[in-house]
Amino acid sequence: MKSAQKTAAPTEDSPVLVIDIGGTHIKFGYSRAGLPDGYRRLFSTDALRDSDPVGALADMIDEVSTDTGMRPSTIVVAVPGFIDTDEDRVLHAANVMSLNGRRLATELGQLTGSTVLLERDAVLMLTGEVLSGAARHADHVLGIFFGTGIGAAFMDDGKPFRGAGWALEIGRTPFFGDSTMPEDAPPDCLEAYASGRALQRIADRYGVAIDRIFCQPGSNAPLAHELDRFVRYQAIAVGIAVAMVSPCTILLGGGVVNMDGYPREKLRTLVEKYVPAAETRRMTDLRWCEHGWLAVLHGAPAVVAEHRGRSSRRLVAANR
Repeated sequence: MKSAQKTAAPTEDSPVLVIDIGGTHIKFGYSRAGLPDGYRRLFSTDALRDSDPVGALADMIDEVSTDTGMRPSTIVVAVPGFIDTDEDRVLHAANVMSLNGRRLATELGQLTGSTVLLERDAVLMLTGEVLSGAARHADHVLGIFFGTGIGAAFMDDGKPFRGAGWALEIGRTPFFGDSTMPEDAPPDCLEAYASGRALQRIADRYGVAIDRIFCQPGSNAPLAHELDRFVRYQAIAVGIAVAMVSPCTILLGGGVVNMDGYPREKLRTLVEKYVPAAETRRMTDLRWCEHGWLAVLHGAPAVVAEHRGRSSRRLVAANR
């Protein structure tokens, strides 16, 4: 790991390094002048589990900086879990437990010499899709992302709903499903039944490759039954969130719904069953994410702008 290096003061056109920490991969890209550039790089998330996670991230940033010749003045990190109200400490990241309790923004900033901004991954993805993706020109948008875990966010009047700091961690909703969970699974919650990790357990039970699990022939009736139940649990997750926030638009994404053979129309039909459409007489405006994980690159400029706005307001208040 290199020692912290001084960087140029950020400008509106300065490239922003964006890091999306997923349950399987850590994805790197840049946002320049408000738009993604062409650079992409992936690292295994296991590197954060097997060593000091902040030091490992700093090493990855060094490699990316060497690749591109750019030492970023600003880094936006998409965190898969709960972030404290100080926007610094990771409260709980279920799929990257080594981050729990770490003051990630401060520690990573000290190692890299950059300004580090944290945002929940679901908020960052939804922001990107609202600004320039499938949900552009929409308001009151609920986004649910089925990956290794389950993330969700809600945009109201162009701003993410946060509650008292974080909100809509729908994967942690208490839930009791039909199947028995192994001892190392999270407690009874939706994520234990409707996430990519739950899908991996199904694949392991039937000895099939997870990337082909939705392409299996229909002759395996037990597997088909489990997959039907899995998709139904996902629809229930959507229905619960819709009942809570009353969105005008539902946006669905994440690695699971983008898998080969995934039954999107079946999910759409089930969602229409579980949302309160009959009672409200509101049509379900359900859309699919356009950018995939690259949505975080489209959303990062909004995080930087929000941070600069808060810093300016604090400076004005201090000078009064």
